[in-house]
Amino acid sequence: MKRFFNYAINLLPYIFIFISSLYIPTDPDLGWHLKYGEYFFKYHKILQDNIFSSTMTNYHWANGSWGTDLITYTIFIWGGFTGLIIASALIVVLTFYFFAKAAKFDLTEKLLFFPLIAYLEAGINSVSFRGQQISLLFFGVLIFLLCKYRYPSKGLWLIPLLFLFWSNLQIESFLGLGVLAIWIAVELYTQHKSIDKLERNHILLILFASFLVTFINPFGWNIHLVALSHIGDPLVQKIDEYMPFAIYSVHWWNQILSIILLFFAAVTVLFKKQFKAHASLLTVSLILLILAFFVKRYAWPSLYLLFPILNILWQVVEKYVRKFSFMLALDVTILTLAFIIYIKIPFTQFMTVSWDQTCSMRVVPCSSQSADFLIKHKLTSHIFTYYDWGGWLIWNYPQIKPSIDGRMHVWRDNQGYSASEEYDKYLNAQLDIDKSKYAVVYIPLDRSLPLYKELSTLAQKGKWKLVFDDGNSGVIVRQHQ
Repeated sequence: MKRFFNYAINLLPYIFIFISSLYIPTDPDLGWHLKYGEYFFKYHKILQDNIFSSTMTNYHWANGSWGTDLITYTIFIWGGFTGLIIASALIVVLTFYFFAKAAKFDLTEKLLFFPLIAYLEAGINSVSFRGQQISLLFFGVLIFLLCKYRYPSKGLWLIPLLFLFWSNLQIESFLGLGVLAIWIAVELYTQHKSIDKLERNHILLILFASFLVTFINPFGWNIHLVALSHIGDPLVQKIDEYMPFAIYSVHWWNQILSIILLFFAAVTVLFKKQFKAHASLLTVSLILLILAFFVKRYAWPSLYLLFPILNILWQVVEKYVRKFSFMLALDVTILTLAFIIYIKIPFTQFMTVSWDQTCSMRVVPCSSQSADFLIKHKLTSHIFTYYDWGGWLIWNYPQIKPSIDGRMHVWRDNQGYSASEEYDKYLNAQLDIDKSKYAVVYIPLDRSLPLYKELSTLAQKGKWKLVFDDGNSGVIVRQHQ
């Protein structure tokens, strides 16, 4: 009985993470990921051409998430939304496992800190299954390998193997390469007296091999060009995850908290004369936290690095609270677990998810009624569509080719044309929709949108007409003059 109790207590932190990570999928790109996966299994080749949108139809694209698309489609076909929800929660559990192992968390630390980090990572995990979650799992494995194995070690040769899989699943593997390069550079600088020439060459060879294997993918060096195209491109700055968190928002304060914890961890290791042993971790954490103030995408890996930082701080505090620390940590997990269960019930909600439900839960809801209206009234050609609805249309309504979708944010052809750039200008009424090629506009009925205001004015003049309105989405058509 005691053995069973100990086993259950050790599982409790991960049970908490699993339940707290159950979310209904709301990723607006899910549809096109599924369509790419379907294409591979139907035609037994990787799709490299843009066949799903009405603009940039001849564009050739190196899909950095092609491996994730196959996984996503397979899970969805076999398990539907429920399969994606469970897979997402399991990925988060594995991510916590590797970061906890990297930080050498004991049971008390897991019980005490898992709820905190789960709360901090809720911003990314609440979207449910997506490639970025897989990337964070691989990031956790990378940090685990770097923390576990010291030089020289054959175990470090698992890192190039990790990047072979990572680069074929998610393009964020290049963030991992950057972290690896910084980590090694700091290690070589701070540990130069204890690392001989043979060991140094060994380490550099691992870094080179990790970079080299990223070329082993269906698109070769084009994957690298796609990753580099995100750097400094003004088009990227219009995508939500490449923008910073709003100042004084909850996520912004979470970053401030992380920097404060990082500062105290650095002071702690300095006083304990252990700075060299933690220099790589602290440097990577600081860089990612700074980057997160400019691009929110960096926040999620930086917050996961709180695992080892909290471990450093806990070693100082733990000796003062040793007598009651375990019971305190157990109470924290039990109370938060009870709260999470209360929020998540009934769990049957995760077994009956539909596309209409996922649409209604988005920041900008989409609706099947509006898409059905377009098809019924043959309003599917020369159509201007809303960006976040592109992936949903591609999977559910192939008869409606969107003018823009989530794949296209940095696409630019040889003539310099960008459908994303053009879309943004129309949406902000910088280009005249009345002089465009479009005869139908399919957008949210949001009065804050300049395009909606422009179309309302044109409707008053009899040039355009609102023919469908369900309170969220609208269909506005050009009137023949």
